[in-house]
Amino acid sequence: MSKPVFQDIFSFSGRRNRKSYFLFTLFMVILSMIVSGVAAGVAAATAGIGLILLVLLLPFLVASWAVGSQRCRDFGWTGWAILITIIPGIGILFAIALLFVPGTQGANRYGPDPLGNTADTAPQAA
Repeated sequence: MSKPVFQDIFSFSGRRNRKSYFLFTLFMVILSMIVSGVAAGVAAATAGIGLILLVLLLPFLVASWAVGSQRCRDFGWTGWAILITIIPGIGILFAIALLFVPGTQGANRYGPDPLGNTADTAPQAA
């Protein structure tokens, strides 16, 4: 079972699987386009909208980094690795890799597998 998309979006702990990360990223891209479109329309009519947009987009940035850090932890890296995404060129490649690199099966030092898989797949003796 996949981790719910909006669970722990402001938490910098735990793990997040690929499906949940992809759906959250898709939601954030769509929401950012909507906010940007509205902001462009408002900015044409109102001066000084930049500070208001910054305040509105700050929670998006924090949530994106929190979810990204959870994704990094899913394959055993520290959550700080998400800061690689701010490096031009390499950052976009890393962000794309987060969508495709499978996580560690079973528990790792950051918590249990968000898919509920266990590392031991051998049948148990009765």
